[in-house]
Amino acid sequence: MAETIGNGLEIQIERFKSEHADLKLVVIDTLQKVRGSTENSYGSDYKELSVLKGLADKLRITVLLVHHTRKCKDNDPFNMISVSAGISGCVDGSLVLIETKRGSRTARLYCVGRDIENHELNLAFESNRWTVTDEESHPPSKDNIFLAAVYVFIKDAGHFEGTATELIEALKTVSNENFHSNRVTRDLIQNGYTLKKYGIDFQYTRTHSGRRIILHYSSDRDSKSGSGVTVTKQLTEVLQSP
Repeated sequence: MAETIGNGLEIQIERFKSEHADLKLVVIDTLQKVRGSTENSYGSDYKELSVLKGLADKLRITVLLVHHTRKCKDNDPFNMISVSAGISGCVDGSLVLIETKRGSRTARLYCVGRDIENHELNLAFESNRWTVTDEESHPPSKDNIFLAAVYVFIKDAGHFEGTATELIEALKTVSNENFHSNRVTRDLIQNGYTLKKYGIDFQYTRTHSGRRIILHYSSDRDSKSGSGVTVTKQLTEVLQSP
């Protein structure tokens, strides 16, 4: 029932969004079924994907595109995405699933994106779904210190709305660490699950003037677990207090 890109698909999605205000995710399976152009070039791929990216930004939803990989192997999994590099060059993130061996029911998921670091997950196909069996382990990093600083700041402030640069300035009131504004959004996304455990809701909006970050603290949802978080000495007591 779906139309193609540039020939009605965007109107269909916008109409559905207007009828279902809580819509957050649109899955297109597969991308090829809604392509309006038969030309497989970087320019053509980028142009069509830009339409969907613009629509996702406008409606503040996620558009998940299911696409195929090429049969020939490559040292870089993202080079295996079918057609040109225009697809991976336009989207905010790419996930490539490669089965260890045909029929093995095990695979590796490669993840890369503008707001996340490169990441790899080992998966197993169990009970009709792919389940994460293990993932790369990372040593304690400055991300943990950033998380602690955000917690201490927002617990007192209650609410914050502003740019990444403004948030960095605000964090200077609770930490002597030097954080970088170009990493703020990515670090918040990576720590999203832990932020929720601490009673912190995070979202960001994209505008023509840039991204705006929104943080809100709810004390009744704050578990104060603090486990597994490495922080500076000045913040340890706050995060690990009962």
